[in-house]
Amino acid sequence: MVHCILQQVYDRAVSPRVELLKHYENGTDNIYGELKDRFISEALAEAGLKSDQVFVDLGSGVGNVVLQAALEFGCESWGCEMMENACKLADAQEKEFAARCRLWGIKTGQVRLERGDFLVHQEILKTIKRADVILVNNQAFTPQLNQNLIHLFLDLKDGCKIISLKPFGEDGQQISSRQRFNPANLLVVTKLEYYSGSVSWTDVGGSYYIAEKDSKRLEGLEELD
Repeated sequence: MVHCILQQVYDRAVSPRVELLKHYENGTDNIYGELKDRFISEALAEAGLKSDQVFVDLGSGVGNVVLQAALEFGCESWGCEMMENACKLADAQEKEFAARCRLWGIKTGQVRLERGDFLVHQEILKTIKRADVILVNNQAFTPQLNQNLIHLFLDLKDGCKIISLKPFGEDGQQISSRQRFNPANLLVVTKLEYYSGSVSWTDVGGSYYIAEKDSKRLEGLEELD
C-alpha cells in the first residue's frame, strides 16, 4: 500500500515535469539523484525509526523520502532543499500526497518541506537538535560540504542516527591521539549494503552507512595526553 501510494503521487506530480530535474550544474553540490522507496524502507527500519520520532532529510529533492517516512512510519518528517526546480516538484508532490492519503483514509505523520540551505536554515538547525534519524544523500556532495555536515552533527542529541551514501567516519574507527579532535569521533559508523535497483544513478548495488552520535566516545580522552 505504501509503495502504491508513493508511486501514484510521483506519477501525477513529478513524472510529467521530470525534465526539470536535469537542470543542475555538474561539479557542484546541486546534483540530483533519487533513493528508491524499497531501499528507504529498509534503511529507515535499520535505523529504528518510530512513529513518535523526528526524521529529517537534508537535501530532500522532490520530497520522496520525507513523504515516505511520514506515511510508512507515521513520524514527524522534515526536508530541506535548495534547488528551486526540485522544490517546485516537492510542493506538487506534497499536495498530491495529502489528497491521496485523504482518499485512502490514511493519517500520516506531520510533513514539513523547507526551502533553503540546510547549513544555515534556522528552522532546520533547530529541528536537527531533536531529530532521531537524519538522511543525507551525499553521494555527489563535495568534500567541503561533507566536512561542514560533520561539524553540524555536533549539535545532534546522543543516539541520533545518520543515514548516508558516503561515510562520515570509518566503520569501527578507533580514536587516536593524532586525530582526537576530529568531530567524526562522535560518530559510531556501521557499513551496510544496498541491492540493485536501490538508487537512480546506477543499476548495481553498493554501500550505505548509518552513523550514531555517541558523546561517550570522547570520555577519557585526557588519558591520550
